[in-house]
Amino acid sequence: MISVIVPVYNAEKYLDECVRSILGQSYRDVELILVDDGSTDASPSLCDAYQEMDGRVRALHQENGGVSAARNAGLRAARGEWIGFCDCDDYILPGMYEDMLAAGAGADVIVCTVLDEQADGGVRKVETGQVRCMSGQDALYELMTHMGSRAGHRETIWFSVWNKLYRRPLLEGVRFAPETDSAEDVPVNLAVFAKLGAEAGICYIEKPYYFWRWRGGSQSNLHAPGALLAGARTSALLLGSAAKLPGARQPAGAEAAFRHVYWYYSACGEELARRSGGAGGAYLALREEMRGLLAGMRRQEVARRLPPRWRAAAFLMQKLPGLFSVLWRAYRRVRGRR
Repeated sequence: MISVIVPVYNAEKYLDECVRSILGQSYRDVELILVDDGSTDASPSLCDAYQEMDGRVRALHQENGGVSAARNAGLRAARGEWIGFCDCDDYILPGMYEDMLAAGAGADVIVCTVLDEQADGGVRKVETGQVRCMSGQDALYELMTHMGSRAGHRETIWFSVWNKLYRRPLLEGVRFAPETDSAEDVPVNLAVFAKLGAEAGICYIEKPYYFWRWRGGSQSNLHAPGALLAGARTSALLLGSAAKLPGARQPAGAEAAFRHVYWYYSACGEELARRSGGAGGAYLALREEMRGLLAGMRRQEVARRLPPRWRAAAFLMQKLPGLFSVLWRAYRRVRGRR
């Protein structure tokens, strides 16, 4: 059985499409766990209605605690051999679970690609039909180097949990950090892949079965101080994972971690540039926290294996934020003229 966990918050507009895409799968042995996270619209009653309609649905209700808390509640309730996730405003394509289980027979984690909706309504996807097996170590390296660059991660195994099926034992002792709802998937996948180590337990299918919906306004949410800090803290976890990679892979892993923190640090700089006076106070405080984080990252032994330009960038971000901002804005202007 697959336990599919769906955190639900004010999702009345999209929830029916999401639920029906899961219950309509050709693989019928599914337990759908809808976790209403204190919704204020019609979502709670919809969850209860689905439970009445189909015996495979379980509706849980809790006070608002965020997507991480909702997923953790679903994990505690799950009874399936496999665990899957879906966001309440996304949906999955027909045949997803049957095809993934067939292709990944013997695997511990099965990964598919994603239909990635864009702001203009277009959709990006990778669909070669190729199936690859990889170790946890290889998946960790691929996840880090693609995600850390902030480019190309949508053409690989992704950092998210919702395009994956996990054997339940792998998630024992692994939980989403309840204090954050930004980049919350990353520590979970880092922990799972680390458990697998050099074992070839991951099956990656280059066929899209998950539809990731474009959310208007998501960029402003990503740039909220709490979201930026949570994302930056994930960079320290990435660096710790880089230190566990084989020696030849450590420089690229370390670079990925510093690329990652660079993105969040730069986003903080963008918000500061838009504000003046006291309006930027929260982002000034955030930048100070990021500088402290960078100081700790730069002290790690693996950071010594960074390419020179990233060692320089890390030094400027931590020690000379004003100079870094000037250079960063000049770089952006030059890029904008190309």
